[in-house]
Amino acid sequence: MFNSFSGIRARVLQFIRKLWYTNDRMRYERVGEVAPVENGIGKVDSIKFAAYLYDKARTARKYPNVTKMQKWLYICYGIYFAVYDEELLNEKPEAWEYGPVFRRVYSVQKNDKLGDIFRSFSEEDLDGLSQYNNVIDATLNSVGGWSASKLVNWTHEKDKAWDKTVRVAGKYEPMDNNDIKLDFKGLLKRNEKNSS
Repeated sequence: MFNSFSGIRARVLQFIRKLWYTNDRMRYERVGEVAPVENGIGKVDSIKFAAYLYDKARTARKYPNVTKMQKWLYICYGIYFAVYDEELLNEKPEAWEYGPVFRRVYSVQKNDKLGDIFRSFSEEDLDGLSQYNNVIDATLNSVGGWSASKLVNWTHEKDKAWDKTVRVAGKYEPMDNNDIKLDFKGLLKRNEKNSS
């Protein structure tokens, strides 16, 4: 199973590495800029971010189902954590049956309301979310074409954050942020070794 993902994993790593350097430069250009913290956890409301991701995916002609959206959201979360060493969203993923799930987003998504939420955005909302375009673009460019089952298998790899959560705490429990961060930082380190 792991060998079948090696080519795909290399593409993901290539985009993550590109994102790392692009965002690192942007971070220094925005010194002092702080996004508002909502609910005391992360920077961005998870439902707003998911609605923005949904619209970006549809614009790129990638038509997500519930599973794909949840995995893309998780990958954005993990990439951001690896690059900036901080949480992207005000919600932590949980280890559900088919991989990481953001419960608040799921409750909106199952009723097919993400498009409605996006259409209600103000210009200020869009400006605030556009700063995350590199994270979203890297995710969609690297795994946007994957099937839902391939995304599920990727998140279920042995000894990764989802697997550790299920083995230690059980399904439907919050995933450990340190495990998520280590998974995605590990992807970055492997990519640096492979490209040198």
